[in-house]
Amino acid sequence: MRAAAFRPPLRLAGRYVDLIPLERAHADELTVAGRDPESQRYLVQGVGPSTADTARLVDDLLARQDAGTDLAFATRLRSAGRVVGMTRFLRLDLENDAVEIGGTFLDSRLWRTPVNTDAKLAMLRHAFEVGGAHRLTLQTDLRNERSQAAIAGLGAVREGVHREDRRLADGYRRSSVVFSILAEEWPAVQERLSAKLARPWAGPPPL
Repeated sequence: MRAAAFRPPLRLAGRYVDLIPLERAHADELTVAGRDPESQRYLVQGVGPSTADTARLVDDLLARQDAGTDLAFATRLRSAGRVVGMTRFLRLDLENDAVEIGGTFLDSRLWRTPVNTDAKLAMLRHAFEVGGAHRLTLQTDLRNERSQAAIAGLGAVREGVHREDRRLADGYRRSSVVFSILAEEWPAVQERLSAKLARPWAGPPPL
């Protein structure tokens, strides 16, 4: 796997979104995007109720990025010209050619739209075609059936459950459902996601 492919600054372009390097200046828009508690409910680290809280989260993610373990993005909806969520590459494992996509949240008004599919396709294409990844994983809370369905909809294979492997901020010990995509599976996944994005979309609701 090519380490340089997962170093900042990196911008990825989809059909509807641009994944741009996460900055502290995005804290205000991220706070607005995350104001629906449901969008944060299952996250290990979510945005805060205030811009200052979110800025602290951004600072933590940027510190991990500086350490070389993560690569964080703000998700900008091109038609609205504003940030509507965030996501990142994490758990970079160069020795085993493996990487994870996680830390993802999206303004709940954009659920059930092509936006998440578009962002994931851009990240998957970069990981496999530019980064040379062999294995890519995605994880979600066992309670989060919506997220599990979305990940399965990408074409990822459900591997199993890590029982009570994460302790959340409220003390709850979450169990994580693990999905993966291998390099040999990527062409079929890409075809599937590209077909989804080719469907007509009237565009996002007012934000």
